[in-house]
Amino acid sequence: MTQSSDGAKASNSATRASNSATQAAGKNGGQAGPVRGGEPMIVLENLSKRYTLRGGNEVEALKNVNLTVDAGSIHGIVGQSGAGKSTLIRCLTGLEEPSEGKVYLDGTQLTGLRQGALRKARRKIGMVFQAANLLDSRTALQNVAYPLKIAGVGKTEREARAKELLELVGLEGRANSYPSQLSGGQQQRVGIARALAANPEVVLCDEPTSALDAETTRQVLALLERIRDTFGVTIVIITHEMGVVREICDSATMLEHGEILESGSVRKIVADPRSKLARELVPMPSLDDAEIGPDTTVLDVMFTSKPGVPTGATVLSLASRMGADVAAGTFESMAEVQVGRLALAVPTLHLKQIMQTLEQNDIAVEVRS
Repeated sequence: MTQSSDGAKASNSATRASNSATQAAGKNGGQAGPVRGGEPMIVLENLSKRYTLRGGNEVEALKNVNLTVDAGSIHGIVGQSGAGKSTLIRCLTGLEEPSEGKVYLDGTQLTGLRQGALRKARRKIGMVFQAANLLDSRTALQNVAYPLKIAGVGKTEREARAKELLELVGLEGRANSYPSQLSGGQQQRVGIARALAANPEVVLCDEPTSALDAETTRQVLALLERIRDTFGVTIVIITHEMGVVREICDSATMLEHGEILESGSVRKIVADPRSKLARELVPMPSLDDAEIGPDTTVLDVMFTSKPGVPTGATVLSLASRMGADVAAGTFESMAEVQVGRLALAVPTLHLKQIMQTLEQNDIAVEVRS
């Protein structure tokens, strides 16, 4: 899907464009100021949403959701299909009125606002969609400028802003190209530029990489991170791809059946080896049953450590002394935490003793089912 030139200029262009785009934000009434770390940008209080189906049956899509997203952070909301992610984003944007609860955006309560006030508040939110949802009959420049046209910004001013944003996303040479002339990754970058046109304080990304290949996904995620660093915007990414959270998110929330299962900073989540979300982010290594000999049991070992604390070396030393073999392993660094997952093949005869020894050393361990 992606041409080799797609995104080749993005890094240099983003660096060159950051100053001009920042100036454009000031010209158009926005602020490209520093990240306001620690201040809440989005607050959901006891948010519930119910739908009445034909026949009178009621479905609860969201159940008592409480969530705070700090200003200037990149927050991932993950969950399988039907978890409530789409309903949550519609409530966040004011497209759906919650059945109960409140939604706050930068201190302003969106729930209950009249249409005029709600439209004004929505201008603080930019949207990036799974499919770029560009207007086929408009060029890349015209697509980016379109929200400003709707807002009544003059042609000269909105086109200047659109050109600066296209340069920011690495597409300064494609301003006059139509969507059909762009690759999937290029279309998505036009969509990101369009989301930034009105200088939003929040950018909501709904599955922004699910239709992209691996290399284009990396480019788009790197671009979103640079945009956060350049403009100080808050980015919320709705996704089912754990790689997105691993790559750029500061914090994450896991939804399941309309409820928050886990939420917190990525650092704290991955530091808990028994966390379901941590296991999704860094899964146990796969193992072929044929590789396991008779009278042998596989133990899943989970641990974390910080730089300078050799937990991994300790686990490997313990395994060796106890006669266990490392059948497979995964080590990753996330949010300044080193995450380890090992599959140990141990003699079944000594299983209980080996598990006790590992647990006494604060190593999480369980028998693979």
